Amino acid sequence: MHEPGSVPLPARLGLIVGSVLLSALLLFHVRYSSTTISLAPKSLAAVGAPVGQPAAAKLQSKVRSSPNFATAIAPTQALAWPDAPISNSANVNTDLRMAEKLMVPAPPQTDLALQGIDPRRLRASFQRGMAAMQNNDSDATTKEGAGLVSIAAALGYEPARVTIAQNYPRSSIIRSAVSSAEAVRYSLDPLFVSGSQSESNRFFLVLLASYFSGRHELPAYATDLLATLTDDRRLQTEDSLKSLLGLLARVPGACTALAHAVVKSRTVTGPECSPGLQLQLENFIRLTAPVGLEARSRRQALPLLESTNRS
Repeated sequence: MHEPGSVPLPARLGLIVGSVLLSALLLFHVRYSSTTISLAPKSLAAVGAPVGQPAAAKLQSKVRSSPNFATAIAPTQALAWPDAPISNSANVNTDLRMAEKLMVPAPPQTDLALQGIDPRRLRASFQRGMAAMQNNDSDATTKEGAGLVSIAAALGYEPARVTIAQNYPRSSIIRSAVSSAEAVRYSLDPLFVSGSQSESNRFFLVLLASYFSGRHELPAYATDLLATLTDDRRLQTEDSLKSLLGLLARVPGACTALAHAVVKSRTVTGPECSPGLQLQLENFIRLTAPVGLEARSRRQALPLLESTNRS
C-alpha cells in the first residue's frame, strides 16, 4: 500500500526519464539554432550580397582570375569571335575585288610568274607616286614619284597607264621615267579594255600620236606601235585594227608613217588610212614574231616594286 499523496515508483521513474529526454531535446535545438545563425551571414555575403558591396566585388574578381572562369565563358566567346574575322575578311575581299577591276590583264602569252601581283600593292605605289609628284618638293622627289607610277603601270594598274598616256606629251618628268614604247603601249589599252571610261580614254592615243607628229617623230612612233601590235593578240582583231586606224586618221601623217613601217622601202599608194592598210597590218602581224615588250617591262618592274615596299 502507498501512503496517501505519494507517487508510485513506476510513475516517478517515468517522470525522471521524461525530464531527461526533454532536456536533451532542448539542448540539441539550442545548439543547432546557434550553428545555423552563425553560418547564415557568410552565405549571404558570398551569394546574396549586392554587386556594389566590397565583399561581392572581391569575390567576382577572384572568380574572373580563376582558370575555370575562362573555361566557363569559352562557349560564348566561340560564338562571338568568328563574327570579327568574317567581317574583316569580307572587307578585305571587297577591297581586293575593287582593286582587281582596275587591272589591265597581261597579254595571253605572258608567263604566269609575271602576273597575279596584288593590285592593292600597285594601287599603293601609284598613289604614293602621284602624291610625290603633286607635292613637287624637289626634282628628285618628283622623279621618284614618276618612277612609282611607272612601276604600277608596267605591272598592269590601269589608272597609272591612263595617267602616263594622258600626261606623256606635256610632262618631262613622266617622259624621264617612261619610255616612248611603254607610253604607246598604254595608249592602246582602251582598244580592248571594256568600261565606261574606255571610249574617252582612246582620245589620249590621238594626243600621243599628235605629240610625236609635232616633234617629227612619227616614224619612231609607228615602230613602237607595230611592236605593240605584234605583242598582243587582243589588238590584232579586225575591230581593234579598224578602231586604231580610225583614230590615227585624225593625225595627219600617222597612217603614212605606219604604212612605211609595214612595207619598209616600198612606195605607199592610195588613201592614207585605207582598208588596204588594215590588210597590210594583218599580214605583217601574222608573219612577225612577238618581241615580248610587255613581259620584258613586267620583268624589270617586279624587283623595283619589291624594293619600294622594303623602303
